[in-house]
Amino acid sequence: MRSNFFLTLALAAAPLGAQEITASIYGSVVDGSGAAVAGAKVLASSALTGASQEAISDTAGEFTLRGLQSGEYTLTIEAAGFRQLRQTGVALSAGQRARLDFRLEVGQLTQTVEVTATAPLLNSVNAEQRSNLSAAQVNQLPVSRRDWTSLLELENGVDNRGGRVSMNGLPASSFRLTVDGTDSTMDTEAPSLAAPDNYNLIRGVSMEAIEEVNLARGIASAEVGQTMSGNVNINTKRGTNEFHGSLFAVNQTENLNARNQFQSNKPGVVYNQFGGSFGGPIVRNKLFAFGVYEGYRLRGFQAFNGNVPTPEFKRAAIAAVPAYKQALDLFPDPNTPYAPTANNATYIGAGSDKANDNHAVIRGDYHVTDRLILTARYTRGRPFRETPRIMNNPRNFVGQNEIGTFNAIYARSSWTAETRFGVNQSGTNRSDYLHANGIPGITGSLGWSVSGETLRRDGITWSIEELIGMTRGRHSIKFGGILSRPDAGRENVESPEVTYANAADFLANNPNAVRVTFGVREFKVRTENFGFFIQDDFRVNRRLTLSLGLRWDYFAVPNERDNRLFNRDEPFGFGPFLPGDQAWKATRNDFSPRVGIAWNVDGEGRTVIRTGAGIFQNPRNLFGGPVDIVQNSLNEPFRVEYARADVLRYPDLLRYPVYNDKVLPIATGPQALIGGTAINPNWGTPMSYQWLFTIQRQLPFDIALETGYNGTRGIGLMMVRFMNPPDRVTGIRPVNGYAQFRYRDAAENSNYHAWQTSVRKRFGSGFLLGINYTWSKSLSYSNQADLLLPNAPQDIDNIRADYGPVDGDQKHRFIGNFVYELPFAQWANWKSGVGRHILGGWQLSGVFRANTGSPVTIVQPTGLNSSRPDYNGAPAELSNYRDTLQYLDRAAFPAVPLGAVSRLPLRPGTIGRNAIRGPGAVSTNLTVAKTFIIRERSQFQFRADFFNAFNQTNLGGLVARIDAANFGRLTSAGSRQVQLSARFTF
Repeated sequence: MRSNFFLTLALAAAPLGAQEITASIYGSVVDGSGAAVAGAKVLASSALTGASQEAISDTAGEFTLRGLQSGEYTLTIEAAGFRQLRQTGVALSAGQRARLDFRLEVGQLTQTVEVTATAPLLNSVNAEQRSNLSAAQVNQLPVSRRDWTSLLELENGVDNRGGRVSMNGLPASSFRLTVDGTDSTMDTEAPSLAAPDNYNLIRGVSMEAIEEVNLARGIASAEVGQTMSGNVNINTKRGTNEFHGSLFAVNQTENLNARNQFQSNKPGVVYNQFGGSFGGPIVRNKLFAFGVYEGYRLRGFQAFNGNVPTPEFKRAAIAAVPAYKQALDLFPDPNTPYAPTANNATYIGAGSDKANDNHAVIRGDYHVTDRLILTARYTRGRPFRETPRIMNNPRNFVGQNEIGTFNAIYARSSWTAETRFGVNQSGTNRSDYLHANGIPGITGSLGWSVSGETLRRDGITWSIEELIGMTRGRHSIKFGGILSRPDAGRENVESPEVTYANAADFLANNPNAVRVTFGVREFKVRTENFGFFIQDDFRVNRRLTLSLGLRWDYFAVPNERDNRLFNRDEPFGFGPFLPGDQAWKATRNDFSPRVGIAWNVDGEGRTVIRTGAGIFQNPRNLFGGPVDIVQNSLNEPFRVEYARADVLRYPDLLRYPVYNDKVLPIATGPQALIGGTAINPNWGTPMSYQWLFTIQRQLPFDIALETGYNGTRGIGLMMVRFMNPPDRVTGIRPVNGYAQFRYRDAAENSNYHAWQTSVRKRFGSGFLLGINYTWSKSLSYSNQADLLLPNAPQDIDNIRADYGPVDGDQKHRFIGNFVYELPFAQWANWKSGVGRHILGGWQLSGVFRANTGSPVTIVQPTGLNSSRPDYNGAPAELSNYRDTLQYLDRAAFPAVPLGAVSRLPLRPGTIGRNAIRGPGAVSTNLTVAKTFIIRERSQFQFRADFFNAFNQTNLGGLVARIDAANFGRLTSAGSRQVQLSARFTF
């Protein structure tokens, strides 16, 4: 049993495909002299389900097998005048394109040569960057709370940012998540591994249902579409000819954890995760079923470390403005020392954290004939979470998702057809205590803030896709198309946010900005996306393969069910309103050519050079686009941002407390200001240019080395600017009749350059190893170079001043993983009996990570977005920060003076965006497991996972607001967490 596990784990290093859900074999048949054998019959038979597929070699001895489901196969090759060749143990992953060569021996067909397969270490088929996480890897490496998405970062160039995945420096919201080949995001408005705000703990699909995770990036096949960065595809487990299943339980409690250095005690936590799976044949070799249930229950406390108003300041503020009391009473008093005159100080504590979910997956496979396989899957989840915040303003999430997928695979000897249909319905209700209780929000340069919102999001996406594959001589051709229809709806309203320039203005109730979000009634935004492609993998000869692809996509202009899209024309959103069905102009020339080269230098597959380049297109997400321009009517705005001049004009309405219903009359009458969001109607389609050059080398002891350069450039990404800002001196907006408003266009772009190196050792002598190192640099004009809601530039007239590193950019990143079957029984020479049960089955696995620090932007909160202070050139970073926790010297960042009338900074600050780097981090996660073999096919495993096993102090949480009492201080640190789990499989 363990040998099969390690064989599967070892094959994780094999070259893999994209969001394809089937595998292909490109092969050749030759005789003892190397001459081609034409007319050889090649039969691939599944060891799991008994399904088989046949191909015939051509005059060049070449053959192609397509449409193979993942799993282990036996290949049988027959040709007149030659002995039959049987190769067992050929393991294939979803999307894999394996190159296999077979040499036949002269003899009688009744004679059989048996060969046991070994997986190819190198990718000699195409220029794609492919990686795979098998079920064994997912189950054996340390994973907290069964969150398999943490393992995606084992690969070079991959960064998981709170449920959204950045690949090779491209926007984190430009990837695509699919399960069994169809859309499975739980965020109806943008791609994500998780539900909105990352609140759920089961990502995409239960880990128990995962057969493998395929990660496609780089110069991917033209089949990979509607993504400018890459695809994460999960293939789910299926029933086989043998009944199999599992039961598992996971537990975390505070008793086993190390105390965090910022806490005087360990916050209580009880986390239980449980479930199981069962599958097998309903009709042997014909009909199979597999089902999974997974649930979790979390009751605990979440640690806090942040700024709150001091008791003295609260008393003074309430005495000055009694209406502040309801908001200020939400804050606890600080529990750390502070100066008598301070208006804010630090509170360290914990708040109640609750979560639960009941998640189910059901899959059926029907092998109608050897040529036709039908697959259907249904996934259901009901996540809930209540997250605390430092003030008494908890946030509740209630979610639901229903996902269905139907796939049909039809395969003949010379062509295959795959049909996929998917439906994804998801929704989340989110509410804050502050809004539910009608309390207006407070923000600004006070060191603390409080706000509230109620938001309901739901939607449904359906898609249908057709793929045809065929072989014509040395050409392996695939073509097809996809039609998808995303649909998103919202109901949304926020508490007003009143902004103050400083504590003195707060005490005087003189705000310098007020944001009033009147909300929007339920709406439905719909769009349609079409895509067509053709891909030709041309085998020039046995050493050289060209991958030539062309894709065309059309992303339709969204519309709203009741025609409530209100966008404005140029210039810069100051133009007239556009018709509701013409929010922007669609483009019809979105072609994406791709070229890849794979050169088998020595002809033996031991040295391979791969290079290529391509263009990749991405649809505009519904978030950060059409959902922002929905209003109840032309005369009822979603949001208006008022300036200090407006406060002076309407002091009774725009001084705290501010209420939506009282402000609405001045937002809808003849004196109303035009605000909200405007989108450049010519913003086009975001895209990326990608290129790479890598060298692969097979080394002794089943080690593969790959090193090379990878570059990307994002074009037409989202830039957000706040147009018509108040004058910094007078506080008067330059254009009458307009409020300050958000303007979106495609002025952003990104640049990524990296040298990526990996070393992989296939399992041997009980040991498997993977090492990845990336040197990289990623630059853009905004914090994320994203397609959702990037930070606005500090100065809309000088965008270049914001050019700098993107969030998460790390110059150096090293990450390694290993699995080691401890040979205690072998050392003791106990191969049977009680000794084998005691000393056998021990396993150690782990993930080690080290990286340099990520960039941080120093901010000066004001009535203007993205304001930053000055930098006077003094040394900013303190060398003794590990002892004092003070990382930055406040004196290095003087505040920009405020205008006496506007109460706004008189000029932009001189410190650059993301100009400071936080400290680096080193961590080690370890798993110690003991497996007991009960019967040949049954085993029980007990394991302990240690996250940050050596309790290394990795400081973070750098406070970057210069108005905060603890500015420049590091406020968080990792500490060892322990997780216990038990698992029974049969």
